[in-house]
Amino acid sequence: MKRLFTFWMTLLAVQALAQDRIWLDNGNPVQAKLSRAMDSKLEWIASDGIARVYHRKRFLVVFGSAGQFMVISELNESPNKAQSQIEAFYKAPPRNVTQDIIVKSVPLTVIAGNISYESDDVINYLTSEGNAASINKEEVATVIYRDGRHEILRDVVDVAPLLALAHKEIEKKEREIVRKEQEKPQSQPVAKKDVPPPPKEPVKPVLTDAEYKEYSAKGIRRVDEFTSYLRIIGDKTQKSEEKNKAVQQALSLFEPQATVAVSSGKGVKKYPVKEYLNRLKLLPYAKINITWNEVKYVSELKQEADGNYYGIIAGQQVFEGYSANGKVAYGDITRKNIRVKLESYQKTIEGKDTVNWEVLLGNIGVETNEGQ
Repeated sequence: MKRLFTFWMTLLAVQALAQDRIWLDNGNPVQAKLSRAMDSKLEWIASDGIARVYHRKRFLVVFGSAGQFMVISELNESPNKAQSQIEAFYKAPPRNVTQDIIVKSVPLTVIAGNISYESDDVINYLTSEGNAASINKEEVATVIYRDGRHEILRDVVDVAPLLALAHKEIEKKEREIVRKEQEKPQSQPVAKKDVPPPPKEPVKPVLTDAEYKEYSAKGIRRVDEFTSYLRIIGDKTQKSEEKNKAVQQALSLFEPQATVAVSSGKGVKKYPVKEYLNRLKLLPYAKINITWNEVKYVSELKQEADGNYYGIIAGQQVFEGYSANGKVAYGDITRKNIRVKLESYQKTIEGKDTVNWEVLLGNIGVETNEGQ
């Protein structure tokens, strides 16, 4: 497998240090500051001290060292007014917030919280109310950390307009964070003898070697189950009740927020699993046949900080849509990958707590597509 998640090729993930950065239309950030606004151009000075002049359209978004940002589309067309905006941006008081800001792309949402863990796939955080939450990085456009760093997780050409739309909401969230911090009652000093010991970290259940093999195989079987339900859902000879039952059974295999990526001539589009299955029922074929070949783990199950195990299964999906005369009307071969989650839960048997594991499928992504 030369490359995992080829559909991420259009995404750009760059975690910048807490310093002044300018993002250009070529997708690259440079350590620099804007210095002067002209009619249709902007002057900027990079870390080498050399002043350069580019057309305005080359610039997308500017981040300050404290995490404050300015989208170039927000600059006034008047050079004098734009110059005032630039000067005000760099003279603004330091951004002083105690929470991280996560900008979700669809639907556009601004989330404030304290990030506790990050991997290539997921961000775990505590909400402003102190509740544990998690978000898949595929859904995130930008993260602005409390220490001033920032991270662009998609093509910055797409992220810049989202930041422009979310700018006021981000500023509002940050004002709320500061206000709540100021309103917190000052805690009284506690005598050392009254300080309780730190809580013990809960022990994470760990798979034995035998369990690891068993549940790894179960992940592959989950893919086979899902494929069998797809055939029922797309078969026009099946009764509606049977199709609806198959939809519910297929949904039970997945995490609630999972999506399915579908490739077409217009690119790759993602659907919630339920919507994908309902669309499958409406395809204009008398019958469909979906098979998976070369199904295997390309990223073995690995335990992460939340105690759950995660892995990636990939395979070659063969889709065939049959017309009423029994001939193939359309067929394609698509490389797909499925995120697998192994989640622990406790079950009481005869008064004794035992650890059990549930295998759930996550997002299904497209790797390559070869039309027939």
